[in-house]
Amino acid sequence: MLHMIKISKGKATFCSRYVKTYKYTVEHDLGHPVFPSGFSSFNGLMASMARVVLSVARVLAGQFNPVINGFGMANTSVALISGKLYALDTGETLAFRFHVVPPRLTFFRIGSDGRKGPDVPVFSMKSTALIHDFAVTKNYAIFNDGQMVISPLELLRGRPPMRTDPVKVPRLGIIRRYTKDESGMWWIDVPGLNMSHSVNAWEEDDGETIVVVASNLSSVEQAFERLDLAQLTLEEIRISVKAKKVIARHPLSSKVLDMPVINPAYAGKKNRYAYAAVVATPMMIVGVVKLDLSLSSDDCCDCVVASRMYEAGCTGNEPFFVPNDAAADEDDGFLVTYVHDEIRKESKFLIMDAKSPTLEIVAAVKLPGRVPTGFHGLFVSQSHLQKLCRDD
Repeated sequence: MLHMIKISKGKATFCSRYVKTYKYTVEHDLGHPVFPSGFSSFNGLMASMARVVLSVARVLAGQFNPVINGFGMANTSVALISGKLYALDTGETLAFRFHVVPPRLTFFRIGSDGRKGPDVPVFSMKSTALIHDFAVTKNYAIFNDGQMVISPLELLRGRPPMRTDPVKVPRLGIIRRYTKDESGMWWIDVPGLNMSHSVNAWEEDDGETIVVVASNLSSVEQAFERLDLAQLTLEEIRISVKAKKVIARHPLSSKVLDMPVINPAYAGKKNRYAYAAVVATPMMIVGVVKLDLSLSSDDCCDCVVASRMYEAGCTGNEPFFVPNDAAADEDDGFLVTYVHDEIRKESKFLIMDAKSPTLEIVAAVKLPGRVPTGFHGLFVSQSHLQKLCRDD
């Protein structure tokens, strides 16, 4: 389900709609779920085999066809394909997909006109990593081949296909943005790096250094079994293009942080400020912080310069930065997010001053319905909305 709030001329309009994916349509018409979950549907050998046989039978009977139409959620987030998400100055969108058989990773571009470019299959990924996000610079795309993997053979052991591989050494794969094949792609070992979300990435030293800022799931062993024990940290990683190795790596805060965002005008460019959600046990977002990346160094392990913790009983979603003006300072704007109060049983939309040392709340809108927490979001300007309406 998508939740949207429109604020214009001092008034707020809220609406919620189901995204009618193939999965939603099939199960809605049948009146019951038919798609198995890779996280919870396969526990125990007999139960796993029964679910596999039942799923195959349903496919053969024509109830659904995941091969052609896919399955699962529409996405883990929302994006404007011809907008500025990962678009840099080119108006294009960079994207990927992964599969359980080779090529396990495929990289592709979507032009500003919405047309998809040719696939760039990556055969040098030997196991299927559960890739949730990736980073982009002016000339490169960076992928994390981490320890969270998908192994269908685990079903034969009565286990879920999604698991962690404790002996695997995580890697970063660097590929040129405009390559036609993977021949120039290179991989470097980055022990302990299991990237959850990319904050930003850019190039320095005339392209000789790649800087990646990302959230890292440092306690990957608990990724699927005990999410309440998961530890997420923000890290800065510096990579030498010439030496093809990591030359520096350090945390940006001792806090448990994820769902990082920046001023979208700085995507793929060197930026100073980032914002992130504060995560508490069990994986609940209980506040937001502002980080000054210019403070990052081996000697400084905390770049947090402002914070806002929610009231007791309140949990939130991913924050999003809304710039005041394209020509204004990088942090001149608002931080917006949805928050749900479990005590009062009400949801709110919060607007915070992104420049304030306390991330001061300048407006709050009480919503007529509940907005679940822990999810991604996106700000869409009035001009983009008008363009979407014209295109329809």
